[in-house]
Amino acid sequence: MRKTKKDAEQTRIAILDAAESLFCTQGTATTTLEKISRAAGVTRGALYWHFADKLDILRALHARSVAPQENLIRTAAESGHDDPLGLLEQASIEMLKTFEKDEHQQRLFTIMTAHRPDEEGAAWFAEVNANMFKTLTRLAVQARDLGMLCPDLTPEETAVMMMSTMNGLLSEWLRCNRSFALVQLGSKLLRKQMAFIRVQSAMA
Repeated sequence: MRKTKKDAEQTRIAILDAAESLFCTQGTATTTLEKISRAAGVTRGALYWHFADKLDILRALHARSVAPQENLIRTAAESGHDDPLGLLEQASIEMLKTFEKDEHQQRLFTIMTAHRPDEEGAAWFAEVNANMFKTLTRLAVQARDLGMLCPDLTPEETAVMMMSTMNGLLSEWLRCNRSFALVQLGSKLLRKQMAFIRVQSAMA
């Protein structure tokens, strides 16, 4: 029987779900495509019809878990924004809210941080990290050019600070079994951080 487009999509989702679960519990290094196909209940041929390799699967997992706010800041980085730091603050807080409810995002973050990756996993992590760093740096450059960025900080330093804060919040929240209010505490820390990043005259 010939498979329909719906059948193909269900197979793709099954592969991604299986890969996400295995990567999260076992890491990318010990998870083979054979394990993924068995866990998904599909043949190796079906898996290769949808994905070329583990890196391709990791990219697809990331794509399906991207928060709307991330797309918003990427668009602003490319097109410009009249208050890039304000946008970053609000988008970061909204991303915390999404992360707190979205188990796919939580598992994806665990995959990125909890296991020693293999070559494909390391390549994927470097790709995701570099893209986010580039986006944040471009927004910080916009803020500097608008006279909003604290003169003691370079755009690159600002990007590192924001990434470190967000990654630290998510990592600690998961590590300590969600023992603190992620959105409440995270919002407080992000607002204080942004007050530091902003030049004082821009806050008046």
